[in-house]
Amino acid sequence: MSSGEQYSPADDTLSRARLLAQQLCNTYNALPLDDHQRRFLTLQQLMPATKRCQIEPGLRIEYGFNCVIGKGTFINYNATIIDACPVVLGNQVLIGPNTVISTVVGRHTIDTPAASETARPVKVGHRVWLAANVTLCAGVTIGDNAVIGAGSVVTQDVPANALCFGNPARQIRKIAQNTQ
Repeated sequence: MSSGEQYSPADDTLSRARLLAQQLCNTYNALPLDDHQRRFLTLQQLMPATKRCQIEPGLRIEYGFNCVIGKGTFINYNATIIDACPVVLGNQVLIGPNTVISTVVGRHTIDTPAASETARPVKVGHRVWLAANVTLCAGVTIGDNAVIGAGSVVTQDVPANALCFGNPARQIRKIAQNTQ
């Protein structure tokens, strides 16, 4: 499932991986919020490359093995990550509730059970804030320190230090960095 290559989501290996990810998400979402150790161990099973982060209940991930979540990242309630290609979230990323990150571009045919799809990776830099109900589409890169406003649909790359919002999201202005 490399960037741009066709794959079949009906493949047995991928179907088993999706089922395992669903089971791990269900386990994670059902664990007590104060059971930090078991929650982190479950996340490590789901996404082995993940660093220490905080993820609220309602997490849904398609495969997990394609996700890397940086240290100090916070993901709020009901996040959905469709990781048919790598999804890399930098350190100290803040993700609002009901956010969707999808690497899937789409199907090439819809009339067969073994229809093929393509996907492109999504990368989010360090110290990025994605407000509530944001959708990141396949292939986008969000630069460091960017802010994406609530309800935005990001269909193209966002430069570092940019404030963007809308559907589709567009850059409103650059964010001045405080050097203090």
